[in-house]
Amino acid sequence: MSTLLSIKNLNVDIFSDKSILPVINNVNIDLKEGEVLGIVGESGCGKSMLASAVMGLLSPPAKVTNGEILFENEDLVKLSQKELQNIRGSKISMIFQEPMTSLNPLMKCGRQIEEVLFTHEKLGRDELRKKAIHAISEVGIGRAVDVYNDIPSRLSGGMRQRIMIAMALICSPRLLICDEPTTALDVTIQAQILKLIKEIQNKKKTSVIFISHDMGVISKMADRVAVMYAGQIVEIAGANEIFTNPKHPYTIGLLRAIPDMNTGTKALHDIRGSVPMLDALPNGCLFSPRCDIAIKKCFKERPKLKGDKHCTRCFVVNDKESYE
Repeated sequence: MSTLLSIKNLNVDIFSDKSILPVINNVNIDLKEGEVLGIVGESGCGKSMLASAVMGLLSPPAKVTNGEILFENEDLVKLSQKELQNIRGSKISMIFQEPMTSLNPLMKCGRQIEEVLFTHEKLGRDELRKKAIHAISEVGIGRAVDVYNDIPSRLSGGMRQRIMIAMALICSPRLLICDEPTTALDVTIQAQILKLIKEIQNKKKTSVIFISHDMGVISKMADRVAVMYAGQIVEIAGANEIFTNPKHPYTIGLLRAIPDMNTGTKALHDIRGSVPMLDALPNGCLFSPRCDIAIKKCFKERPKLKGDKHCTRCFVVNDKESYE
C-alpha cells in the first residue's frame, strides 16, 4: 500500500504574551491507503490539536511552527485557506466529538449535507436532494426522507452523529479523521456508531485516523496505534503489538488501567502523578516524573523515537534492545 499522509517533524505551538507553549512536539506519522491509525492518549495530550493541524483548522494563537503534512505528496502547511477549503470535505473529512456544536440545530439535516456536496460539486437541486437522501440511508437511518426534512435539535445523539458521518462521507474523501466520535454517546449507541464507521471503512477502503482516549475503542478500530503523551508520540506499532507486547512504560500503564471483569474486587492500577503543564515541561523525558523505570539519563535528556515497525521513545527500552 502506498502512503497517503506523511507527517514529518511537526511542531505546533501556542503563542501568548508571556510564553510559547509546545502543544505538538516533533511528531512523525505515516498513514497508508486504506489503513486505520488509532491515536490514543489522555485528555490534553495533543490528539485533537494534531487533527486540527491536518485539517488546517488551527486557530490563533496556535500555529504550525515546523514540519510538513504531506497529503498526496502536497504539503498542506503551505496551502492557502482557499486551497485548503477545496480539500476539506472533498478529499479530507472529519467527524467531531459533539455533533450539536458542529451542526446548525435549526437547519434541515438534508440541507446541511447538500451544502457540503454543493461546495465541491455544482449539482442541480434534484441531484443534490437525491444524493443527500442516499447518504442518510447509507449511514443506517431507515426513514431517510423524514430525517432529510428534520432538524438536528429534534434528533437523538446517535442520529445526529450519523448525520455528521453522512456529511463527512458525502464527497467520498480519501482520508477520514474521527475525533472522539462516540464520546458523548451512551454505550449501546457508541457500539452502533463504531460498527458503522468500521463497515463504511471496509466498504470504501477509506484511510482513517481514529482519535480516542479509550484503549478499548482503539483496540476494536485500529490497524496501527500511536500513543501520545504531552504532545509527543511515545510508541507506535501494529495494534496487535501494542496490546500484546507494549514497550513504553506509559503504554503499559494505560493498558493496566483498563478494568478486567475477571479480577473481581481487585483494585484498578493507575499511573502516579499527572500530565505536565505545557509551561512547565520536564527537562528530560516528558514521562520521567511519573515513570517507575526511569534512570538518571531520563531526567536530563529527551529520548528519540526509535525502532522499525515498533517504535518507542524510551532510553531504558531502546538501550536494552540494542544489547539484545
